[in-house]
Amino acid sequence: TLALQLTSITMVTFFLPLLIITWTTLHSTSAFLSTSYVSTTSISSSCRSTCEQNTKLQHQRCQNRQSWSPLFSAASEDHEITTPLVSKMKILGICGGIGSGKSTACQLMVDKLGCVARIDADKLAHCVYEPGSQSLQDIVAEFGNDILQSNNSAEIDRQKLGAIVFSDPKAMSKLERIVWPHVRTKIEERIDEITAEYESSTPSENEIIIVEAALLLETDWHDMLDGLWVVQASPSVAVQRLMENRGLTEEDAMVRIRAQQKRRSLLSKDEGSECISDELRDEIQKGIVTAVVTNDATMEELQKTLESTLCDAAAFKTVSCK
Repeated sequence: TLALQLTSITMVTFFLPLLIITWTTLHSTSAFLSTSYVSTTSISSSCRSTCEQNTKLQHQRCQNRQSWSPLFSAASEDHEITTPLVSKMKILGICGGIGSGKSTACQLMVDKLGCVARIDADKLAHCVYEPGSQSLQDIVAEFGNDILQSNNSAEIDRQKLGAIVFSDPKAMSKLERIVWPHVRTKIEERIDEITAEYESSTPSENEIIIVEAALLLETDWHDMLDGLWVVQASPSVAVQRLMENRGLTEEDAMVRIRAQQKRRSLLSKDEGSECISDELRDEIQKGIVTAVVTNDATMEELQKTLESTLCDAAAFKTVSCK
């Protein structure tokens, strides 16, 4: 009996500390897991709240845009709201009629509103006519050696080529079908260069590269753009600008405006900021044009309009209204 009691005492003395240690460990682990669960639940709830706020903000922007312009609302009825890619460089196309002030708008967006860079597609187009280029060879093959400056020259006589294409819409279409693919290639190369340079530079306020082109609506480059804005002005305002900035007479200014309207009417159809052409209305309803910037006032007013449009997620294809 004494031996049995001694054995029991020994077992209790040996196992009791182990039981205490095990209980303490399990209690600590349970408390840790409980705290972690609460923390994780709190973080998850916070993230969920942030996402809900962002979604509400996107819907609010869409509602604001719908109240501002029924055309954009109708054009985007079949689109879902999607989240834009993080840190993705956007490519924004800007076009507009002569005298609309599209170049001024593009420059303001880079100089004042923090966009990354501006690509002037019309200037890049001049490179297409360089001697020895594939595009020049294609142009000569289509229009003949008579458009060259001389029989022994590899340079195009722009006056001779212009006389052909400006008097014949079909000839102009042929020239554009040759030139535009080459211009697009140069634009894409320039975008790659700017993007590579940007990655090693100080981040900009708006990660946007602007592509400016007078005939952007006619190029079918919409697949490479995250948004396409049209800058428009009333005819009277456009005429005044052409007279002041280019020294044209009122008659010459109107001739140029009417000539462009035969191709693509991008200016206001009538006087007043709310009047747009039927052609532009169609582009909006198709979802090709994502924003219209009216430029009938001062440069300060233009900057304010551009700034508010940049803040409108619905002005880009990555977020659309439903």
